[in-house]
Amino acid sequence: MTKILSLDQQMEELYCLSLASQREGNEKDREKMKAMVKKAMQRELTSRQFQCLSMYYYEHMTMDEIGRNLGLSQSTVSRHIKAAKVKLQKLKAFVD
Repeated sequence: MTKILSLDQQMEELYCLSLASQREGNEKDREKMKAMVKKAMQRELTSRQFQCLSMYYYEHMTMDEIGRNLGLSQSTVSRHIKAAKVKLQKLKAFVD
């Protein structure tokens, strides 16, 4: 009998494999990469873009929460995050 996995099960298996590979010595490399990305963010983004992107991705806050903390509307936070991502993508394309 063939076992058919649902998409959720497949994603869970991939996630578990990813976690296993991270525990096998890639932690140091991941930390270096995080530091490099953070430096690029600080150099290339406005302070507001940096704040919004950091809160969104590193602190796992919602756009609404970020807006309340910074005194901005959710749509303004969204625009800052989008602009920051565009800048970083252009930088990545330039470096590649």
